[in-house]
Amino acid sequence: MKKGLIITGSILLTFLVILIILPFAFRGKLVDIVKKESNEMLTAKLDFKSIDLSFLSSFPQAKISLKDFYIVGTEAFANDTLVYAGELSISVNLKSFFGDTGYEVSKVELKNGSLRALVLEDGRANWDIMKVDSTQTDAVSESDGNFKLLLQQVSVKNTNIYYKDDVLKTSIDLKGIDLKLKGDMTADVTEIETEFFVEELNYIMDKIPYLYKARAKAEMKVEADIKNMKFTFSKNEFKINEILFSFDGWLAMLEDESMDMDIKLNAPSTQFKDVLSMVPALYAKDFKDIKTSGEATLSASIKGKMTETLLPAFDVRLMANKAMFQYPSLPKAVTNIAIRMDISNPGGSADNTLIDISKFHFEIAGNPFDITLKASHMVSDATIALSAIGHLDLDMIKEVYPLEDMEMTGKLDANLKFAARMSAIEKEQYEKVNAEGSLKLKEMLIKQKDQNDVHIKEASMTFNPRNVDLNSLSAQIGENDIQASGHLENFIPYVLKNDVLRGNLNISSNYLNLNDFMSDETATSASANDSSAMAVIEIPKNLDFKLDGKFKKVLFDNMEMENVAGQLAVKDGKVDMKNVIMNTLGGSMIMNGYYDTSKNPKQPEVSFDLNIKNASFAKTFSTFVTVQKFAPIFESSAGTYSTNFKMTSPLGPDLMPLLNNINAEGLLLSNNLELNDVPVMNMIASSLKNDSFKHLKIKDLNLPFSIHAGRVNTKPFDINFNGGKMNLAGSTGLDQTISYTAKIDLSDKMTGGYLKKVNLSIGGTFSKPTIGIDTKDIVGQIIDNIGGGLLGGTEGSLTEKAGEEMSHQIENIRKQAKETGDRLIEEADKQGQNLINEAKRTKNPLAKAAAEQAAKSAAKKLNTEAQKKASQLNEEAEKQIQSFTSKVNVEK
Repeated sequence: MKKGLIITGSILLTFLVILIILPFAFRGKLVDIVKKESNEMLTAKLDFKSIDLSFLSSFPQAKISLKDFYIVGTEAFANDTLVYAGELSISVNLKSFFGDTGYEVSKVELKNGSLRALVLEDGRANWDIMKVDSTQTDAVSESDGNFKLLLQQVSVKNTNIYYKDDVLKTSIDLKGIDLKLKGDMTADVTEIETEFFVEELNYIMDKIPYLYKARAKAEMKVEADIKNMKFTFSKNEFKINEILFSFDGWLAMLEDESMDMDIKLNAPSTQFKDVLSMVPALYAKDFKDIKTSGEATLSASIKGKMTETLLPAFDVRLMANKAMFQYPSLPKAVTNIAIRMDISNPGGSADNTLIDISKFHFEIAGNPFDITLKASHMVSDATIALSAIGHLDLDMIKEVYPLEDMEMTGKLDANLKFAARMSAIEKEQYEKVNAEGSLKLKEMLIKQKDQNDVHIKEASMTFNPRNVDLNSLSAQIGENDIQASGHLENFIPYVLKNDVLRGNLNISSNYLNLNDFMSDETATSASANDSSAMAVIEIPKNLDFKLDGKFKKVLFDNMEMENVAGQLAVKDGKVDMKNVIMNTLGGSMIMNGYYDTSKNPKQPEVSFDLNIKNASFAKTFSTFVTVQKFAPIFESSAGTYSTNFKMTSPLGPDLMPLLNNINAEGLLLSNNLELNDVPVMNMIASSLKNDSFKHLKIKDLNLPFSIHAGRVNTKPFDINFNGGKMNLAGSTGLDQTISYTAKIDLSDKMTGGYLKKVNLSIGGTFSKPTIGIDTKDIVGQIIDNIGGGLLGGTEGSLTEKAGEEMSHQIENIRKQAKETGDRLIEEADKQGQNLINEAKRTKNPLAKAAAEQAAKSAAKKLNTEAQKKASQLNEEAEKQIQSFTSKVNVEK
């Protein structure tokens, strides 16, 4: 027996060792299998950080675990993660590893994951990632691969799901999901046990949040007829916030991809507090402490077939009577709450849906408010009857609801009635439209922490079958005052059918600081980057609106505008600015142009046609980063200018022009421009030993320019200054590089008559320019101008006086050439020393040593090049002297 135990123990030990060792042997094979299978089945990219295989933890199943598993989309969904799992585990039949019959998956577990399901406006979905067989019309099914689903259990822990459908304008966001499904999903008929919990549930449709941070929990047993795809629910329960629902019935998936169902849902013991839990603003604020009274009933049923075009019959009813709620910390309650709501459809078309809110009444500190709504035929010919009548003393809001860091005062009076068919409005049969009433606000004041006070002194709107009239609006937001009046047309079709809203608005203000309407973070960014850093504002295509404005003073970023007046026209996703006049930048401006989001809402286009008179160079430079980038010379400019300027550019996500894509042209005029300490002019002054170039007073400047591909290009233009003239042409880039040619005409006073013209090539950057001088031309001029005074008019002969001075003047020519060369060397040494001094200011010792070495090398190169140019000057002088003397025939 002892021997038998030893043998048995040895076998078990050997088997255990095999179970431990085998995963290491199969790991490489598994990686290849998973990636090979995914590549054969998916168009998306599937990958994972690591893979583990265990035969012990789930014996007799093998457990395969993928760590940091993800699937990333392609094309329109490139770089968008469809699925991520911190850990994804599947349990596979152990015998799958010892044959070629495939891998039978019985259990799936997902931990710490996320799923993003997206549908674009064109209907494309990011989960449509199965490859299509070239010989078949259907996608590859899960049974075609080596993995076969024989599921017994599915488990999801701490996972988020986000679904966004741009077609239906719907989004569902579920956070903190725990899900367990148990049952033999391989059997034709089985019972599936389901446990489901969601920490946070958000549901938005048409920008309306129907659920916000709701909690959901369910425990269900579902009888699943998998062969016939019919699922039966019996005495199941689920809970949303505080409402506990029970439901019974069945749901069947039919072969034609439609569904048939018969489901009843009710909340048998609903208190009014449970209904309140569905109101996000109330559920988020100390809900457990709210005192309530009153009961409510909530029931729903759905029965019939649902297809792409047909709806089943359904009915949803909510009733509450003599209800109230009160926060224990506040003195007053919302009382006499009564609700009667029924939403139903007998089946068939969605057009058969009837919404009937026959009563919605509440009182706040004795102020009653009543709302009724009846809506039908919302698809074919919307028929609506709506009323809202009541008075609210806004001072009382804080008595019934905790406003925290907000104060609110004022009075609201509403008396609105509307009843009509959409067809009557569209046909302008206003005699069949009942629309009347008014909405008035008086002395409404809202104070919030870290926000400007909003004071609406008066607002009055009246409604008639044709228009909504804004009779008056007088408001103060911080220091900003606004007065407005106008009217809206086609308001009801706009609300119900997204039709075009037309209207006119007249608005005026004595002071409007647009910076006040940005967050602190945005305003800070604006001052630093010439941008409000706002997100792109898409102009709706269903607006046809005209705005006439007059503003005495407007501030935007650090730009001040006064006496602003003009018209804005909003239509088809575009804002046109027409004859907007203003005083700004020390002068005046007339602006026409547009802001257009109709072609590409994510990248708007702007166009401006500006006529600016007598604007300040200095104020323009300090106001616009675009000017700082394209025209850095404005910083060294004093005086005023005028310009006609046309510009078109796409905008980035911060509403700033994309500088490399700006296309513009214009003409700059100035009669009083002063240039001081412009680097390139300082270099010219040093090279010519003439400080007049450091301080130029320029009149009659006429500068044509254009902007394209990130460079400002100037055609040849003249600068008249200090008795001389300069002709310039070239370009300045966004990278501050410059490339110009200059032709300078010098007066006799500036050079003693020896040098009349200097031709320069200018390169480098604006702050560190380089100059190329035509030395041959300079020496030639010196020879010609000095020699012209020596020759007596006949080649080969000299005047008696000139003959005596010839040797002296030849030495003078050599002197002029040497002095010019010395100045080049002096300027090069000066630039080199500046580079070395700048390198010495580097704080990091290692970086400092490297910078000094580089600076010394650059300085040496500058000196070498200057020495070369000086030698060329001297050589050219000797050649010119020799040429000159060869022409002279001294008569004896």
